[in-house]
Amino acid sequence: MEQKRKTRCEGFEHILLHIPHSSTQFPENIPHTFSDLDVDERLLVDYYTDELFMPDEERWQIHNVIFPYCRLYCDVERLINDPLEENGLGISYRRWVPCVNGHGQICRSFSTKEQAFKLYADYHAQVSKQIVELGNYLLLIDCHSFSSQPNLLNSNLPDIDICIGYNDDATCPNRVVIGKIKQHFLSCGYKIGINTPFSNSKTFEVPVEYHSVMIEVNKCLYMNEQTLEKTDGFDQLKADIQSLYEKLLQRSK
Repeated sequence: MEQKRKTRCEGFEHILLHIPHSSTQFPENIPHTFSDLDVDERLLVDYYTDELFMPDEERWQIHNVIFPYCRLYCDVERLINDPLEENGLGISYRRWVPCVNGHGQICRSFSTKEQAFKLYADYHAQVSKQIVELGNYLLLIDCHSFSSQPNLLNSNLPDIDICIGYNDDATCPNRVVIGKIKQHFLSCGYKIGINTPFSNSKTFEVPVEYHSVMIEVNKCLYMNEQTLEKTDGFDQLKADIQSLYEKLLQRSK
């Protein structure tokens, strides 16, 4: 155990970038598109996080898994029997919204529970297999962005630039790793939150030991949330994220 702790302080052998909410696409056989999303729903998409977190050039130590569909169809970050299910924000999103004619309400959903749970199970099996293949000394980075505006998941305006989250279990990186991530972004000039306004990090049930950390970036740093266009801050934020990886990986011998 002491040897494993020492190795992880020195650096991880692999990084797996888990990017679950960047897509605006729906399955081809589904009669919905991104244009069907209302203003509140569009605030939930983690636009461009695949571009921000993924290196431009392939690197053997850095891997990625990207969920190909919009989270409004299926949210692979949720838990089975997630508490947010009661609010319609579970694996399959559903909301009560006013009818077009202004009379009454209808239940709005982009998938059935059966469709969402089938896709959820298949995706978790795929990622779990990848984690097992990569083995120990792996750091999973749960890659997200959060809205700078009040939304269905967070009614309070965030006052930070980057949120770092981790679990209170065996997947939690040690304090050296958390400190290294925090100090990196502080040195880049960002205001940091630890497990606030969002907490924890995505994990998968696998028979290998690995660590997981969530990094969420404020959308106002890199995009216009009204036009959905990138701003001048995009390239700098991407460079700052990419330079973190060198501090987390073991040096090649």
